[in-house]
Amino acid sequence: MLCRILLALSAGFASAALAQEAPVTPSADADAGTPTIDETEWLRSARVDTVICPFRGTIDYKPGEIECGLIEVPENREQPGSRTIELNYARIRAKGKDKDGEEIAARDDPVIYLTGGPGVSIDYYVNRLKDHRLVEQRDLYILEQRGIGHSSGFCPFFSTRNRAAWIKPDYIEAQRAQLAAMQACARSAAAQGVDLRGYNTFENARDVRALRTALGFERWNVWGISYGSALGQAVLKVDPEGIKAMVLDGIVPIDIADLMRVSRWYARDLDKLFAACALQPACASAYPDQQRRYLAAIDSVHTQPFALTVTAGERYPDGKAYMFADVVAGIPFMLLYEQKQHPAIPAIIEGLIRAVEMRDEALFKAIATADGDDIGSMSEGMAMAVQCQDGYADQLVASLASEQIEQPVLAAVFANPAVNADAVELCAQAGMPRRDPAAYAPVQSDVPIVIANGAWDPVTPPPLAEYIMPGLGNGRLVEFPHAGHGPTRSLECGGVFLNSFFDDPAAPLDMDCVTDGEKAAVFVAPYFATTAVPRAAVLADIDKKKLLPHAIWIGVSAFVVVLGFFVSVSGWSARVLNGTTRGHALGARWLSGLAAFAAVGHLAGIGIAAAMTYQITPVMLLFGLVGWAKWVAWLAPLAGVLGMLALPVALTSRGVPRASRIGFSLVAMAAISVAAFAWWWNLWPL
Repeated sequence: MLCRILLALSAGFASAALAQEAPVTPSADADAGTPTIDETEWLRSARVDTVICPFRGTIDYKPGEIECGLIEVPENREQPGSRTIELNYARIRAKGKDKDGEEIAARDDPVIYLTGGPGVSIDYYVNRLKDHRLVEQRDLYILEQRGIGHSSGFCPFFSTRNRAAWIKPDYIEAQRAQLAAMQACARSAAAQGVDLRGYNTFENARDVRALRTALGFERWNVWGISYGSALGQAVLKVDPEGIKAMVLDGIVPIDIADLMRVSRWYARDLDKLFAACALQPACASAYPDQQRRYLAAIDSVHTQPFALTVTAGERYPDGKAYMFADVVAGIPFMLLYEQKQHPAIPAIIEGLIRAVEMRDEALFKAIATADGDDIGSMSEGMAMAVQCQDGYADQLVASLASEQIEQPVLAAVFANPAVNADAVELCAQAGMPRRDPAAYAPVQSDVPIVIANGAWDPVTPPPLAEYIMPGLGNGRLVEFPHAGHGPTRSLECGGVFLNSFFDDPAAPLDMDCVTDGEKAAVFVAPYFATTAVPRAAVLADIDKKKLLPHAIWIGVSAFVVVLGFFVSVSGWSARVLNGTTRGHALGARWLSGLAAFAAVGHLAGIGIAAAMTYQITPVMLLFGLVGWAKWVAWLAPLAGVLGMLALPVALTSRGVPRASRIGFSLVAMAAISVAAFAWWWNLWPL
């Protein structure tokens, strides 16, 4: 989940969190430079209050499988007399069963999962991890970090307040609008008594120790991904004695070294992607010269953004929307996160290139009107407070000059020097400049630890994992060769890998998951390009009721051809059994039956292709379907031709009962209707 924040930061709108101005003067630990605090301030109360889980009713689970609770902690442990806040946590109980339902021994050493973002709510992780194979054997605790959702969250209307002010025709001005939103968030938070200086990675780490203490665990296992890996490094400094073993995945160095080189790391993955495509003949043939064309498309939209007219409403109050180059660059970037989506990326890039070259507004309108606000799932205010103080904004400014030289096209999309400098200045003016870098020095630890990373991770790539290894005396680096971001979470075998390590941290690692857990992507090439989904999205944006006639159209047509198909098949089977295969209606019967067969084949084939495409990634439906759908699409015009041949024959057949003539005619017309529907919705192969 760090990707969303990095893209925001790179666009210059993620570091303006403001707070009350007051000096912060932490002391420093002699060994690690870590601020020290009074031991009594880990918790404000030893009591743990149980609560009904806030996601009850939205996440499916059985009674007793998941429990939730609250603890009380200081908001800012470095400020005497700081107010008390409540933190929400969830416990996913160990199942004691494997994926086949066989009983297995549950372990008594739980795992704490350190969430990403920073700023993502607990709901996302509970829903994703409740069936993770780790919980076959171990309880999994998930702490909703401070400032998020039910953990004393603030600025809940960050991305929805004064929406008209967010819509700007100029990319730089759109980024500056985000800075203004941060200022509004800070003013609102300050008015409510929120001390944003207390929202940084070390306070988050202290909260992890506080939760362990409140739950009564002497030690537990720690598992963190993305921002959770930076938090894990802070926990190593704050609570080393409370850690039995640790796995960090998708590494964010705690000192943010080289993290903000978004353009470099994205270009690294694009090089890998296009090289892999070149090694697959079908991919190379379907998408020639794609790398150059893709960068040209990004640059084209950067120079000439899409100005769109959409339905005026809550998201676009004036009926205007603008699509910038960050959309063209960002969609494949996000898809690189999950390896199961990798097969579709070259096809999606090709679709983006075509849309830019043809100035296809329908696609970008569909993207603009998609429900992507994720209201309530992300605390932008908390995220920006962390990034101000942890040094994200400063590091982005420091790396930008070399980024512009190395990757001029991507750097222009992901960062703007003036806006980024303004963001850093806003942090400083608010009394929230980067905290003491000594506290964020690379970790030195002998705790048993596995550092995992996906080789295809676009945002926290393996070089960052290699960077933190020298200080980990008891650490082992594992690179998953085909994985994206967070393979220990996304791979089915990830839980087996984790449990094996936590069972015996000194034993050799079970590398089966690394070598056999996932394979190199076989790319969708070519793909069946269709604008059906974007057109439907645009029509729905105008008025969802406008889709109803189309639904009735295809629904009635499909019902008739399916009924006709089964009647034809059953009738033919009966005649074969009875030895009466000849008759006056032979021509009409066969033609209408074949028309029904073609129409049903088209509908079923497109449906299956859409389902398979969705399984790879729903995003690809915006551009088309898996390649073999093109051959199925030929059944639509064939159904139309057969229907037009069958209709006059059915109407003029002599000696055929009237009911049969009507039935044959209806099936023929329904087949023609299916063909017309497919043509209207761009589902023909031509």
